[in-house]
Amino acid sequence: MQKSIARWLITVVCGAAYAHAQALPTAESILDRFVEATGGKAAYQQHTSEVMTGTIAFPTPGLTGRLTRYASAPDKEYSVVELGPIGKIESGASGGVVWERSALLGPRLKSGDEKAQAGREAQFRAPVEWRRLFPKAETLSVETVNGEKCYKVALTPASGKPETRFYSRKSGLLLKAVATAVSPMGEIAVEVEVSDYKQFGGVLYPTRSRQQTGGQEMVITITDVRINEAIPPQHFELPPEIQALISKAAAK
Repeated sequence: MQKSIARWLITVVCGAAYAHAQALPTAESILDRFVEATGGKAAYQQHTSEVMTGTIAFPTPGLTGRLTRYASAPDKEYSVVELGPIGKIESGASGGVVWERSALLGPRLKSGDEKAQAGREAQFRAPVEWRRLFPKAETLSVETVNGEKCYKVALTPASGKPETRFYSRKSGLLLKAVATAVSPMGEIAVEVEVSDYKQFGGVLYPTRSRQQTGGQEMVITITDVRINEAIPPQHFELPPEIQALISKAAAK
């Protein structure tokens, strides 16, 4: 009798665990659904460049500024942030070189995990090409983000730090991402919530993001995204200071 009960309990527990596992969709289906929910692969493929403009704000110190991001397929990117007394902060990726230039840190080349992370962010069609960028993807659980049930997905890149994303179970849209940012100051936990999706050129973009980094809040609001606009080539050219750093590194 006791053995029968034990076998019954094992069957029930194993069955419940199996049912729970089956209830979670694969990470592949969740990430592919996001592409479809935001416009579909064909719409992404029609985009060859974009110019994104918006505002940036740090509520606690009261800093505000503007940002402009130029991007071109397959992996060219140049961003400039003009932030009050801090001045201009520029960053870019082109030809396998990832760099940054600011009044605070001067010109510098990114390397290691920091370079890998920035390089992934520069990939023009990253949502469509996620399989190449993240060889491993796994659905972990269902969690709530701002009152909405989400699938929690862990993404592991070929190089660099893993990240976790939360996709709405209802809409399929990305609502939150958690990652470890690598910077000259070391590794920093970053949590970003995105919202206010709007369509530009047939693709939905989140136009508001709220980022928590090391206890500091940053809010970015995108006001416009211009699709397939001609971008002057010089935007993707390496600044002289960056070229000098490359030459210096090559001479070692």
